[in-house]
Amino acid sequence: MRENLYSPLFASELESNQSYVQQIADVISAVIEFEVAIIDDNLKVIAGTGKYKSEIGIVYGKGSITKYIVDNGGYFVLDDEPLKHSICKDCQQKIICKLKAAILSPIILNGNIIGTISIFAFDEVEKHELLANRDKLQDFLMKIAALTSSKIGENQMHGRLSLMANQFSAVINSIVEGLVAIDHAGFITHVNKSAEKLLSISTQQACGQHINDIFPEFSAPKVLSFGQQYAEQEIKYKNKEELCLFISTITPIKTDQEIIGLVISFRSIRELRKLAGRLIREDRKYTLDGILGTSKAMTMLKQKMQLVAATDSTILITGESGTGKELFARAIHEESHRKNGPFIAINCGAIPEALLESELFGYEEGAFTGASRGGKPGKFEQADGGTIFLDEIGDMPMHLQVKLLRVLQEVRIDRIGGVKPVWVDVRIIAATNRNLEEMISEKLFRSDLFYRLSVIPFYIPPLRERKEDLMLLLYHFLDKYNLILGKQITSFTQEVQKKMLVYPWLGNVRELENAVEYAVNIVTKNVIDCTCLSSRVNDYYEQNASLSTGDVQPTLAELEKNAIVATLKRFGSSGQAKEKAADSLGISRSTFYRKVKDLGLDIKIPK
Repeated sequence: MRENLYSPLFASELESNQSYVQQIADVISAVIEFEVAIIDDNLKVIAGTGKYKSEIGIVYGKGSITKYIVDNGGYFVLDDEPLKHSICKDCQQKIICKLKAAILSPIILNGNIIGTISIFAFDEVEKHELLANRDKLQDFLMKIAALTSSKIGENQMHGRLSLMANQFSAVINSIVEGLVAIDHAGFITHVNKSAEKLLSISTQQACGQHINDIFPEFSAPKVLSFGQQYAEQEIKYKNKEELCLFISTITPIKTDQEIIGLVISFRSIRELRKLAGRLIREDRKYTLDGILGTSKAMTMLKQKMQLVAATDSTILITGESGTGKELFARAIHEESHRKNGPFIAINCGAIPEALLESELFGYEEGAFTGASRGGKPGKFEQADGGTIFLDEIGDMPMHLQVKLLRVLQEVRIDRIGGVKPVWVDVRIIAATNRNLEEMISEKLFRSDLFYRLSVIPFYIPPLRERKEDLMLLLYHFLDKYNLILGKQITSFTQEVQKKMLVYPWLGNVRELENAVEYAVNIVTKNVIDCTCLSSRVNDYYEQNASLSTGDVQPTLAELEKNAIVATLKRFGSSGQAKEKAADSLGISRSTFYRKVKDLGLDIKIPK
């Protein structure tokens, strides 16, 4: 009984093996000379011969015999007067149907009926032949159905094993550690992608080699006989002229308590040092006590921040580039009752003006061309229950300053394209390296927003105003880059320390860290001397040698001016050169231009 032509959402087991199933239908038809149809549990014709070959892909109605067998099980024989049979009474093809007799057998896989194999007679001769041999034909179909389900089961198992193998391979190759598997004789059977990279060798080159060809000092027989895991063992590998050191873990592969091989996982000691340094830098708890600085200015600043951290008052942090404004903001968050909530940072000067509003306040679906389906929450919503840090607040456009003022006043935001306000529970910490009061007088910043933001103002002094913290920071960064770069530098010479103390550090702590990283990278001894300093630091000291002889101390403006002049002479006055000059000082290009303007410098200073 054919009813419609819809296609089920998922292919059935029979449809997934259609080519094989059609071969079965062709073989049956050739052997017993009856027309054959194989229909799945979705009532879709999967394979057939004769008239049924043209019906492949057609889906039968729910009143079909296959549907009856799928629901009730068992075999089915349609014999005398099939059109008068109860199962055919509602068939829409009944008037034109020429069917005289049929035998249908279920195809059973894992206890479930997944379809039927049917043979049909369409004239009296075929009917007589079919019914006369019904028992033999029924037994034949039963065996063919069993053979079909067995083959499909094998294909399913092969498919599952193939999928598992691909998944396992993907997992193994995604592991950062290098993995090498060897058999009981010590020959390599498998390496993952990380091992290929670490050893500079391909799978094809490695497999089949003995483990001692890769790691000469590795004692495979000893480890195989011992039968226990080895952890954190150092192994050596010589790649051309470079000697590589790895930390390895060696794990036996056992079957029935018999060791049949080993898996060696390893990582570069150099990379582990880098990771340790990164963890020290990134995973260090952002507490106020964890911020380095013992000068009077820093000690008082941290004490005041400690007092206000427990409140929800809005904070404005000002200070030059590189002084650590975000570090202090994170520390305040970690010291507050919101520490288990999110800390969301956004740089208002780094995001294009056209995108900043949607980033801050989010948008509804269809708010503008290209808006994501379902809309998107902004940073304020993401910070709900925690703290939002608005860095470079002085770069925020005027029209967004109005929206931010409303958030501060009403504690709610309006998504772009939204009709309902979204209430948010956030603490706002803003920061800038610009003089907002000057910007107010120039009508570049709203005074009402300034007073809302600066409920609790904090100023982070530049490094040149707290030189007593410099040595502490110097040795902190030395320890950090010793660990990351695998070196054992012990100290700085007195001359280096003197030059570091004289230099004005316009880029502040960030520039100082860059200087130490540079020195540790190029030093060849265990002490950093003046040859390891950048030319910028050395040149500045030569130009300001009077500082070391007790002459009149230059003003801070003169220190800044001399440093900027030195970089302009070094890099030139083109746009790209000025960008390099700003980078070398550890400050942004906009800050560099502003300082040049404030100091009244001629940008076209000759080299």
